[in-house]
Amino acid sequence: MVVKKFGGTSVKDDIAILRVIDICKSEKLNSVVVVSAFSGVTNSLVELFESAKANNTTRASTIIEELRSRHIMTAQKLKCSEETIELINTTLTQLHLILDALVIIREFTQRSNAVFLATGEILSSLIIADAFFQSGIIAKHIDSRELIYTEEKFVDAEVDILKTREITQKQISKAFSQSNIKICVCGGFIASTLSGQTSTLGRGGSDYTAALIAEACKAERLEIWTDVDGILTSDPRKVPNTKLIKEISYDEAAELAFYGAKVLHPKTIYPAVEAEIPVFVLNSFNPKNTGTKIIPHTIWKNRIKAIAFRENVTVINVSSSRMLGTYGFLANVFDVFKKHQIPIDLVATSEVSISMTVDNGPLLDAAIKELEKFSNVEIFLEKAIISAVGDGIRNESGIAARFFGALTGINISMISFGASEVNLSIIVDSVDIKKAVNMLHTEFFTDDIDNEIFVNLGQQ
Repeated sequence: MVVKKFGGTSVKDDIAILRVIDICKSEKLNSVVVVSAFSGVTNSLVELFESAKANNTTRASTIIEELRSRHIMTAQKLKCSEETIELINTTLTQLHLILDALVIIREFTQRSNAVFLATGEILSSLIIADAFFQSGIIAKHIDSRELIYTEEKFVDAEVDILKTREITQKQISKAFSQSNIKICVCGGFIASTLSGQTSTLGRGGSDYTAALIAEACKAERLEIWTDVDGILTSDPRKVPNTKLIKEISYDEAAELAFYGAKVLHPKTIYPAVEAEIPVFVLNSFNPKNTGTKIIPHTIWKNRIKAIAFRENVTVINVSSSRMLGTYGFLANVFDVFKKHQIPIDLVATSEVSISMTVDNGPLLDAAIKELEKFSNVEIFLEKAIISAVGDGIRNESGIAARFFGALTGINISMISFGASEVNLSIIVDSVDIKKAVNMLHTEFFTDDIDNEIFVNLGQQ
């Protein structure tokens, strides 16, 4: 069995969906096809919830009708059944009724938010399952809320891995035991709490859904189909002449995802790691492209594979003379961030101070006020993390010298190197990000790079 996940741009309209069907037709193995909401739909659902919350019922009603029109039009172009058209109508009518009730009772909670957010994947998976059938492929629709189970949290919920694995394996096996079923279609991103309420896995969680299903069913491979040729040496929106990476390790892919690569959701990697399932990142708009293969370990070590970056980062310096020669100070600092549920990315320490990077967010002000009760706090906004990623670069002589030597004229305010064999990270001002990333990319990815690892785009 193989699991194929198609993102929002890969299923954005009837033409894209027909392309997905063509890709799946050539697959000899049974396939679970995990689909995101149509491109832009989740953003519309976020706006819908916020409009209702702001009591702007006119705008909210308009959004629902726009969603209804788009999904019905797409279904009709794909020659979907009247039953599917009716399900689209029923789903959006029920959502409108829920919206009206929430406006009256003013109960805009995370639980109700999850119901709104889940609608995109519910509709797309229903339409795509029927589109397979209309093209002559017998496909079964399975609601992912019957496969993926989470804690009693409704947005960005943590998955109950053991229950999810058990239920998913049974449900998928049962589906494929039915006569002529070759494809199961599931919506990504959505799940159920243990009490049966709708929950979501967070933005980008469709990748995670696919990985959980692949792990539970011991799939031969997991394919992530998107709108780029694979994992690149940097972001082509900022860096010209980026290269395609043919093969990277799980650790490298996870670091790239965490530090800004948009191709993969960070959590995607871990279920596949557990089951040692190869992951392929492929382009649904260029299906003949070989893409990037992600495996547990790669033979291509001791060199930088990519330059990733994250913007909108805040650096926090915490200092206190009481830190000198004492214990417990670091624990107190980290307890504050734990209390306010703020993840810390990079950390550097000295005798009397700690520097940390965090993403900007609404909870940060409260955490800073608490830190100021027992320490001096300095805040530096408009920063960015740049990370060079590659297995074994910590132990390769000359890498660090080339890295820092390439950044002449760039002010570096923080360095993290040695904690991981996979990445070397620095903090720079946001205004310098494009210049710095291009300087590093030029240093490490010239035209004569190793073609056994990298491919110049356009040469495939």
